[in-house]
Amino acid sequence: MLIRKLGIVLCATLGLWSSSEAAEPCLTAGTDYLALEFMEFDQTMDAGWREVANREGCKAAAAELIKEYRTTHSDLHEGQLSIMRWHEGQMRAEVGQNEQAVVLFETTYKAKENDSFGWNYYVDATIAFLQQDREALLQAREQLAALPEPSDLNMTDADGNPVEMDWPPNLHVVDDFVACFGKSYAESYGGC
Repeated sequence: MLIRKLGIVLCATLGLWSSSEAAEPCLTAGTDYLALEFMEFDQTMDAGWREVANREGCKAAAAELIKEYRTTHSDLHEGQLSIMRWHEGQMRAEVGQNEQAVVLFETTYKAKENDSFGWNYYVDATIAFLQQDREALLQAREQLAALPEPSDLNMTDADGNPVEMDWPPNLHVVDDFVACFGKSYAESYGGC
């Protein structure tokens, strides 16, 4: 009940009502978002923060919800917190809060020895895009594209089934940033 009221107050205070249905708040009444398990809150496409973000005009509310979740759950390990800071940053970038997004993205860098998938180059490229630094964006793209595929790469899903993955990960997103340079993150993520 408290979470529902918090959500309604948050959306009303920030003016985050859906433009298609002005009376509907961004958060679903009766849903205790903060009580959800991490996987449901963060990784389920039609639940948690993603449910909120999928509503018209509610990406800023989704960012605030992610922040609230990650700051109130002391049981989250650093990997989960990093994922959540990334997702919060993406939502902030979607609504043009680029400075806040960059600060969050900078907290997701991995130790070099733990970055065989080029995550840090992807972070560099994303930050360069948001800061409109074309030279740094192209350099990060070049570094990511040159990353050798591990010889023992064997990606599987949670059930152990093989998963096809383009190599290197996130290069297509970075290529969209290059192609859409000068546009907003919202226009560029996924192609302009």
